[in-house]
Amino acid sequence: MKKLNIKLRFGKILVVTLAVAGIFTQINAQNNLTLYNMHTAPQRILMNPAQSSDARFFIGFPGFSSVHFLYGNDGFKLKNIVSVNDSNQLVVSPTNFYNSLKQNNSLNLNLSYDILYVGFKARKSFFTLGIGEKIKTQLSFPKDFFGLLIIGNAGTNLGKDLNFNFGYDLIAYNDINASWSRAFLKDKLRLGVKLSYLNGWANINTEKSDLIFNTHTEDFHYTARTDIKVNTSGIFDRNNEPLMKNGNFDINSLKKRNQGMGMSLGASFKPIPKIELSASIIDMGFINWKDDVRNYVTEDPSKTVEFYGVDFKTFFKDSVNFDKTLDDILDTMKSKFNIRESSESYRTFLPTNFYLGGNFWVTKRHNFGILLYGNYYQKKLNPAFTISYNGKLTRILGLSISYSMINKSFVNGGVGFTLNGGTFQYYMVADNLLGIISYRNMNTVDLRMGINFTFFRKDKKTSKNI
Repeated sequence: MKKLNIKLRFGKILVVTLAVAGIFTQINAQNNLTLYNMHTAPQRILMNPAQSSDARFFIGFPGFSSVHFLYGNDGFKLKNIVSVNDSNQLVVSPTNFYNSLKQNNSLNLNLSYDILYVGFKARKSFFTLGIGEKIKTQLSFPKDFFGLLIIGNAGTNLGKDLNFNFGYDLIAYNDINASWSRAFLKDKLRLGVKLSYLNGWANINTEKSDLIFNTHTEDFHYTARTDIKVNTSGIFDRNNEPLMKNGNFDINSLKKRNQGMGMSLGASFKPIPKIELSASIIDMGFINWKDDVRNYVTEDPSKTVEFYGVDFKTFFKDSVNFDKTLDDILDTMKSKFNIRESSESYRTFLPTNFYLGGNFWVTKRHNFGILLYGNYYQKKLNPAFTISYNGKLTRILGLSISYSMINKSFVNGGVGFTLNGGTFQYYMVADNLLGIISYRNMNTVDLRMGINFTFFRKDKKTSKNI
């Protein structure tokens, strides 16, 4: 059986993902709900390419322009698995955990950083150029699997089809992009577009992952059948290097054949001076995977395989090669389920996000905003809703405070700020600072930070908003 030869950075991502999954276990994608309305941070253009910056020219600190971490789950909370009794002791409640799960659950972990991000104004237009790297992972898991572990295969599970349809999706790619926006209708309307060249370096794409497990009612032997279709690229025998190698840009990483395109669209409109409406669709695009591709497909989904248990004596011999024993078991399963392996190129699409917002400008420095966010994944819409205050308190300090409903959770108080000293700007944004205080109810963490150098910033006291 082929062994995984996974590059170091991919291995680290998997370890972090599984560690988080083991502690929290579950969601969906981009968010950036507080950042969207932070008019003092240039990175808000990433959420809507029609937006502009209050600086005529900015450049992100190379390698630390923007670092973004996102974790979320679709319902499960820490309080569902552990609690504290009257004796101040931790109590683990597997049954409560099982009851809190939906039939299908998901966990999401995203990491991204910008190597370079530059923007400048030219007349009524605003341009940006960026180079970055993005890693997005999605782990989906079934309630049935934990039902087997906690309840067992007897009782209500006896003779019942249990679907262990685990799914894991990973997409890791380099993004080279440029955006343009311009004001129209006497500055009442702004339109923007961002185009991206995408170069993928690793992918796991789970199209189907059904594993139907059943315990026979008479002699308790097991039957199973599969219907899987999984594609991978850059996982087996991969030798792709990151864009940044020892602090230097590696142009060779742009020569991989896993190429694609992306597009984002945005608009903002002011029907009256104090009201601003905005909308954007982010990350419409695809990547064609051609390098080091492996495909795994069940030949006959109707075929049923019978099991009568595993001989654990194999594992407890005086001398045993665990790797070989495990490989033998996996090879046997692969053979019995008739899983065909091939190397055919395939295409994946980026997770697309949309934003729909409205702002009421109390003054030229302060506004209140509402925002509707959506992410579409596996034929399911995952919405969020945010209200926020956004202000430029002084020439040094910009502040945004938000409250959001995310992943069916109402404990999501966010904050973002920018600190300016001359041309230097530091910013940090978190969508769920309140969740740190009420961590037992938390199921979302969204944190972004970075450093910019901004030039020719507008003073909102004397300049009007664009």
